Amino acid sequence: LSANLDATRNMLQAARKAREGVPDKVRFVFTSTAAAFGETDESPVGDTTKLVPLNTYGMTKACCELLINDFTRKGFLDGRSARLPTVVVRPGIPNAASTSCFSGVVREPLHGVDCALPVGRHLVHAVSSTRAIVGGLQALHDAQWPMGLVDRAVNLPSISITLQEMIDSLHRVVNSNDHHKLGKITDQIDPFLNKVVAGMACRKMTHERAMKLGLPEPGDLDTIIREFLEDFGELAVVAASSE
Repeated sequence: LSANLDATRNMLQAARKAREGVPDKVRFVFTSTAAAFGETDESPVGDTTKLVPLNTYGMTKACCELLINDFTRKGFLDGRSARLPTVVVRPGIPNAASTSCFSGVVREPLHGVDCALPVGRHLVHAVSSTRAIVGGLQALHDAQWPMGLVDRAVNLPSISITLQEMIDSLHRVVNSNDHHKLGKITDQIDPFLNKVVAGMACRKMTHERAMKLGLPEPGDLDTIIREFLEDFGELAVVAASSE
């Protein structure tokens, strides 16, 4: 609560006070999450899908979306909320997120490190690239907001993929002569985690509002892996093959 809800409320108040009495208000871009969807029968989930979060993280992000709508409606600032899909391929070390394996399945083998998958290879999940997310946040900041649209939340563009599709893409991007250098990928299914990921509403996400605002879409999986090697490939034991 303190990290997401309280801190965001404090920043909103600071942004409000920074431009009180002047027409040029602070433009505030908030990173929300697809975890805000939670329980829903809708598939795919869209910009206007009702939010019923199933964990505290998603709940606090949903609360912040409402705060941003209200601060904007009252003219205190110009807010926008970006609902992020899972970002791949994340640099650095694995984290505790339930969807961490969607980065690990590529990152670890590229680093020559073995990777055990805790969820099924054929579960569908919505992802985007680091470049598309950064570009999307910048474009969302710069976009002219549609007149009369009170809801300031936007699903950032994504593609729906599986772990097996990521593995197949990894093997296409890396030259076949170098496949023996890759860390081994094995299956070590955690039944609880597998059920959690399988039940996520963000398996498939639409992004009509983002398209109308001109936000960038991610490339295909081969492009995403090549971008990771270009941007964060200093620890990789292999290089991308020539296209």
